[in-house]
Amino acid sequence: MSENSISYRVDALAAETEFSVDTIRYYQRLGILEPPKRVGRHSEYSSTHFDRLIEIRRLADAGLTLSQISEISEGQASELQSLINTVPALSRVDVAERAGVPESLVTLLCDNGLLQPVIVKGAPRFNESAVAMVRAGLAISSAGVPLEKLVALASEHGKNIDQITDKAIALFDDHIRGSKESEDDLVEVVHTLLPAVTRLVAQHFYRTLVTRALQKADDGKYHSLAETLRPSVAENLVVTCQWH
Repeated sequence: MSENSISYRVDALAAETEFSVDTIRYYQRLGILEPPKRVGRHSEYSSTHFDRLIEIRRLADAGLTLSQISEISEGQASELQSLINTVPALSRVDVAERAGVPESLVTLLCDNGLLQPVIVKGAPRFNESAVAMVRAGLAISSAGVPLEKLVALASEHGKNIDQITDKAIALFDDHIRGSKESEDDLVEVVHTLLPAVTRLVAQHFYRTLVTRALQKADDGKYHSLAETLRPSVAENLVVTCQWH
């Protein structure tokens, strides 16, 4: 813990904590860091701010989002530990056990780029969405699609997605990133754009899938299937994507 008598200007605090000045001010706007004390024409930060920034980094490294961190006030040690314990940090074995599959299947999905872990303290970790993806794959396989062909198709899809993603990032760099004055502005744009883009891609894929399926089914031979698919227009699809 730092000494209570220590005070910092924002650039000094940024240097000591290895946060950027923009990030510190962004945390203030979010309410997870108290505003500094005004001393004349300057703002001064105390050791309390120093300790809070170190705590924010520790919580973020543990997997907590800024929204979760904002709900934790300083000194709530027991509640803090409880919240940390609820953060998903699943190993491959954990994902396999929760999905009810062999660990070798989870490894296969990782090797083909279908599951992408987050490295936490040097170890690969997954969240609950990885379990949901494995279960979804099993459901498709159970319907009759051979698992190896499903994995091959998903792997091919992943390669194409990588190319499209690279182009999307290039568009972002060329037309958006350079127009923002600060890191805070850029963060706010990303937080707005990413859910919107996710919904757009999901709806486009859904519309394309149903349209192509209708073309295959609408020949009389698959009349009942066509009638089942016809109401499945993209407008009926609700895609929820938000920050937690």
